[in-house]
Amino acid sequence: MPIDLGLTRVSTLLKRLGNPHLAYNTIHIAGTNGKGSTIAYLSSIFTKAGIKNGRFTSPHMLYYNDCISMDENIYPLSKFEEISTLVKQVNVSFELGCTEFELLTATAYKIFEVEKISLAIIEVGLGGRLDATNVLEPPTLLATGITKIAFDHENLLGNTLKEIAFEKAGIIKSRVPVVVDGSNNKEVIDVVESRANALDSPLTLVDPAVSGAVTELIEFSPLKGAYQVQNLGIALKIVDIICSHSTYQLCVTPDSIKEGIKATKWPGRLQSVDVPLSTGSTVEILLDGAHNESAAIELGKYLDSKPNRSENGLVYIIAMTKGKNIDSLLKYLLSKDDTVILTGFSTPENMPWIQSSALGDLEAIARKYTENVYHGNEGSIEKVISQAQRLSEKRGSEIVVCGSLYLCSDVLRYVDSYHK
Repeated sequence: MPIDLGLTRVSTLLKRLGNPHLAYNTIHIAGTNGKGSTIAYLSSIFTKAGIKNGRFTSPHMLYYNDCISMDENIYPLSKFEEISTLVKQVNVSFELGCTEFELLTATAYKIFEVEKISLAIIEVGLGGRLDATNVLEPPTLLATGITKIAFDHENLLGNTLKEIAFEKAGIIKSRVPVVVDGSNNKEVIDVVESRANALDSPLTLVDPAVSGAVTELIEFSPLKGAYQVQNLGIALKIVDIICSHSTYQLCVTPDSIKEGIKATKWPGRLQSVDVPLSTGSTVEILLDGAHNESAAIELGKYLDSKPNRSENGLVYIIAMTKGKNIDSLLKYLLSKDDTVILTGFSTPENMPWIQSSALGDLEAIARKYTENVYHGNEGSIEKVISQAQRLSEKRGSEIVVCGSLYLCSDVLRYVDSYHK
């Protein structure tokens, strides 16, 4: 079943499962970009502090069960399948008609109950107000966070930033502290402030520029991109909120914060990867799941900031999800000196409604910015990377994979399978 936003089905399913999402403390994070990185910082910090935590993010990166982690370790597939089967049986028995994401969300919540965690860190799947994860309530909901809000999924969330912000702000709950990326557009901030005021929810706008602690600690982060200072700032403020309430009985030391930041991992975002090929050679590529306008702007800034960016342009491998605004991404990345290989990605497991954009549609837009446009072999990521390697060596250019997290997943799965 494709995307069908709403809380009725998942709420009923969770009730039949014993309301597992209310058995432990939670943090809920929404946003267009940056929420995954923020959650990665939080999970790593709490793990280093010895606080048993679970993390639920979506979509999965390599394999279906890696969307659920316990203390930074992917939840074992055998255990995942056992609880997933239980959840699906309940759904069928009571004829609830839950979507795949609702079943996955309920599985995550049930796993965290079974494992008796102290804290769950939950990423919104899509939007916020009607997202399946948005069943969390005080007193177990300790804090909410909202990262950068930008245009994405307009067909579901609205065609203006104000409309999209309204959906994201739907995770704010009565008297629960909310931490927001202060670099958001003013109309976004206005919507969030209005919601927070209406619910008497303490609001913090994060501005790392005036926080010496954040600007010092960001130096320990292995995650690339200037925007990470905002994501870390949100994470640190949430940690501070939770630790300032003794009733939560969660304590994080300065050392665990520093060590947690150092150990943070978040694949597919400005990630440099050495890709082995069957020829025996290895090629270095930069992976970034930039899949909307805001993310493309940030990727473009990062590439422009690199002192060794080739004068011969870059070699891009690009795939996009069908329905995305192609031009809003490519216009911030491509120049006439760049080379582009267009391809598709594997249909993600248990998400058959996700499809790649047709290469012809991509090409029509890409040729507005560069004449160096090629089609890649959609059936083999190795062949596409080999093609990029040949073009890269010929032009003396770096290789960048972007446009879709699903494409990044294909690359990482290939690398993972090669080493097995």
